[in-house]
Amino acid sequence: MLSFTRAIPRVRPRSCFVRHNSQSSIPDNFAQHPIFVFNVAKRFLKYSAYGLVFLGSTTAVMFEGTHYWVEHVALAPTEEGDEVRKWEWNLEGERWTTPAGGTDPGLGFKGRHAVRAAWMASYWGEEHGPTVVTSDAVEHNPSLPGPGGIAVVDPRLVRTELSLRAALDIAEQKAIQGKLHPTTLPQLLLLHASVLERIGPESSRKAKYQYERAWASHPPEVMSSARIATKLGDLNFRLGEDNSALAWWNRAVHLTSQKSASDNTSSPTFPVPDNMPLSPYDQRTLLSALTSVSAFYATTGKLKEARSVDERSLDLIRSVRQPDSLASASPPHALHALTLLQRSSVFSVHLAEVEYALHRRIPSSLQWLSTAAQSSERTARALTGLPIGISTKPGVDQILTNKGLLPTYVQSVSMKKPAASLLRDARRTVAESWNLMGILNEAKYPQTALECYERAVFWAGNADGDGKPAEGTLQRDWDVIWGNYKRLKNQQQRAVERK
Repeated sequence: MLSFTRAIPRVRPRSCFVRHNSQSSIPDNFAQHPIFVFNVAKRFLKYSAYGLVFLGSTTAVMFEGTHYWVEHVALAPTEEGDEVRKWEWNLEGERWTTPAGGTDPGLGFKGRHAVRAAWMASYWGEEHGPTVVTSDAVEHNPSLPGPGGIAVVDPRLVRTELSLRAALDIAEQKAIQGKLHPTTLPQLLLLHASVLERIGPESSRKAKYQYERAWASHPPEVMSSARIATKLGDLNFRLGEDNSALAWWNRAVHLTSQKSASDNTSSPTFPVPDNMPLSPYDQRTLLSALTSVSAFYATTGKLKEARSVDERSLDLIRSVRQPDSLASASPPHALHALTLLQRSSVFSVHLAEVEYALHRRIPSSLQWLSTAAQSSERTARALTGLPIGISTKPGVDQILTNKGLLPTYVQSVSMKKPAASLLRDARRTVAESWNLMGILNEAKYPQTALECYERAVFWAGNADGDGKPAEGTLQRDWDVIWGNYKRLKNQQQRAVERK
């Protein structure tokens, strides 16, 4: 009996066990709760730090990788063949690099990054809409749009200007120390001046100042000096400084013709050279300067002087031997020939306007305008690969005006931008010529005038025919062309209804 009793284990009452267990776990829970929170927070901070390090490293690698690509690919020296160099298209356009390619090592880490950032803002920036500018690039002017005279400017230009300004601050310090390549500072000044000029009239004086600095830092014998002088002449003209404008254009003309510039800007006739320079680059520069001189004389009422410049400029263009066939000429040669042809169209339009203002000779003016339209149409067709010299109906013209550049020009680093600008100018000149022909014909031949206006609309408008300008057509030009067309068309419709 005793042995059996000992074999039975003693069992505590359940209530005592539960009460004892709950009382002992309360301190443990209080002790473990802050430790648990601390462990979670520690793990959160640790993994957050890992994430931030990873994100920062990835961003830094992508940032530097982008700059590496721009430095070694986008800004690498281009090899486009002997023909491009023969016709000196390699000298055109903006220059962001040293002769060896890439940014100047003398600028240092920050300076080179600033130049590349400016390049990316200029070439990769997206235009999401106008932005309000408070940058130093824009002078305060109460006549400008926006609250308080603040200007509304393309954001790409603002970012480019800010980066170039930062690069220039560094470049000026490095230049004093003698660490820069001789061409670096002048190139940055020209880039900055070009951006300021494109920002708008409100920054023209700052652009002029930067061009003057670039001119002073260029040796006179450098070919781009004539282009700088032409730019300064144009800027001075827009700023109302006529004598300074003529003096700069005079310098540009004489630099291209290898003669000493005359200081007599009050001469009755502008000193147009007797012969074209041998350099294709100088030929293009000379004609650009003479175009500005012609426009200056015409807008200031000196019509006889304008006619003299136009006629002598056309003689210079005719003295240049053109290729027997544009199809057989190399693309660089053809582009140069088309550039001269387009310049002749501009001078022809100027002559038509001057002849009408001087003598009211409508037939003579119509002849000059017809010549201008034909030459510019030929230029536009050649640049887009369309048949040359075939007369088309207006409806067909509407399709032709939306053709893009030939791949030969699109794929060329040196020729793409000049060719695109030439195509835009040719289309504008065609539209302007047809519009002016419509104005001259309207009084006696309204139906002919309407056809002229219709041709102008097709060349200046888009393919949809919805009354909107095509890309590259200025809004103010389109308003005039479209207004003339709609006005005369409505007049004729009302005349038919009355009958």
